[in-house]
Amino acid sequence: MADAIEGTDIVAMHDNIVKKLSDQFKNDFKLIEFYRSENERSPLKKEELPALLLEVPDFELNLEGDAGTEQLPMFARIEARVVIDAMEKEQDNPTFAKLKVRTLALKLAQYLFKNKHFHELKTGPLTLLDVTEDAFYPGLDRYDVWRVDFSIPIHIGESIWKSEGVTPTAWFSWSPEIGSAHSSAYQEILP
Repeated sequence: MADAIEGTDIVAMHDNIVKKLSDQFKNDFKLIEFYRSENERSPLKKEELPALLLEVPDFELNLEGDAGTEQLPMFARIEARVVIDAMEKEQDNPTFAKLKVRTLALKLAQYLFKNKHFHELKTGPLTLLDVTEDAFYPGLDRYDVWRVDFSIPIHIGESIWKSEGVTPTAWFSWSPEIGSAHSSAYQEILP
């Protein structure tokens, strides 16, 4: 089958998510990246805030997504942490940071809910799971942190049905202009 389900490249998945979110939220977040705690153990700098820190903490088996291709159907669960400086204030407004972090978390959640696909990945639609305060994440206790959780269905490995063939093109015509004598009357059915 020329249109077999392609396996998900995990590195490309990470890169694509960062690019898509960076393009969409370039005016909201100064830093968007995966696995900051593994790359750099130092605290976030003021000039990096607000930040969107991403992680894939686990993959869950998706038995309903088994397409009979011998690929491993999984859900990639993604945690997106919206981080702002807890001391950030606007003209003596003590609730400014609390409201800002919640606003950014809901803005991200709304974008994910509305745009359910990372099309370049050829995955299924994402599912928004949760939007919640994340007060217990180690190393971020000086910040206000909210977490937006979502999952993406993926397939790991190559499909056994993948081939080098070409998907045929369908054509149509209206009666009585049918058959090889009327080949110029045929039109291509566009996908």
